[in-house]
Amino acid sequence: MTVNHDRQQGSAAEPPAAAEAGDGQEAADGRSLRAQQRREQRRSEIIAAATRVFREKGYHAASIGDIIDAAAIARGTFYLYFNSKREIFTELTAEFLALIRRSVRRISLDEGAPHPLDQMRANFRRVMSAVIAHEDLAMIMLSDPGELDAESRALMDRFFDQIIELIERAVSVGRTLGFARSCDDRIIAVSALGALREVLRRMLAARQLASQAPGHSPAAVETGDAALVDTERLADELVTFFVRGVFT
Repeated sequence: MTVNHDRQQGSAAEPPAAAEAGDGQEAADGRSLRAQQRREQRRSEIIAAATRVFREKGYHAASIGDIIDAAAIARGTFYLYFNSKREIFTELTAEFLALIRRSVRRISLDEGAPHPLDQMRANFRRVMSAVIAHEDLAMIMLSDPGELDAESRALMDRFFDQIIELIERAVSVGRTLGFARSCDDRIIAVSALGALREVLRRMLAARQLASQAPGHSPAAVETGDAALVDTERLADELVTFFVRGVFT
C-alpha cells in the first residue's frame, strides 16, 4: 500500500521539465504583451504628432516628413504603421465621429428624466466639452475642406453626411415625441450642421485668443466672438435657436 501511495504522489507531481516549459511560456506571453503595448503606444504617438502637424500646417501643406520630425521617429518606423498621411486622416475622421456619437445621448421620456429640452442642452454641452478636450482634432475636422485633395474631401463629405443623418434622426424623434414641428428633416439637418460647425470653429478660435490674453480672461479678447468662450451660454443659445427654428 505504501508503494502504491508513493506512486500516486509521484504521478501527481509536475515534472521539472513541464514546469520550466510553463514558466517559459508565461515569460514569452509577457514579452509579447509588452511588445504589443509598445507598438500601440508608438502608433498613438505618431497619430498625435500628425494631429499637431495637420493643425499647425493644414492637411495639404503637411508632409510625411513633417510628421516624422514631430514624432521624432525614423522614416522606416512611420511606414511600419501607416502607408500615407491620408491613412492617418481617415483614422482621425473616424475618431472624431465616434467622439461626437459618444457625446450625444438618446432623449429619455422615462419618469423622472429631465425635460427633453434640458437633455438637448446637455447634449450640446457634452459636444462642446468633447470638442474643447480634443481641440487639435476638432480644428482639423472643422477647417475649410478646400485645402484637401479630392479623396480627402470625399472622406470629409461622408463624415459630415453621417453627422447630418444624426441630426435628421434627432429632428424625426422630436416630432414623434410631439415637440418638433413638421418640416423637411434634411434641409433642417443641413442648416443645423452649417450653423453648429461655424459656431464650434469660432468657439475654438475665441478660446485660443482668450488663452493668449492677459489673465486668460474672455473679456480681454477684442472680438465679437468673445461670448463664444462661455460654453454654458453657448449651449443655452443654441437650444433656443433650434427650439424657435425647429421645435414648437
